[in-house]
Amino acid sequence: MEHIAEIRRRHFISKESISAIANSLSRSRQTVRKALRSDAEPIYQRKIQPTPNDLVK
Repeated sequence: MEHIAEIRRRHFISKESISAIANSLSRSRQTVRKALRSDAEPIYQRKIQPTPNDLVK
């Protein structure tokens, strides 16, 4: 998640190109573009896994 903030800061404040950011962070240009287009940090939601006790019932 901190990579997205770093990408946005480098592009909008430091005026680095997408290719330069992608090379320095070892990310694809597509990933960098996606981070620049998004308004907010992505939220990862885990599915609730059943516990072994739930399976016994």
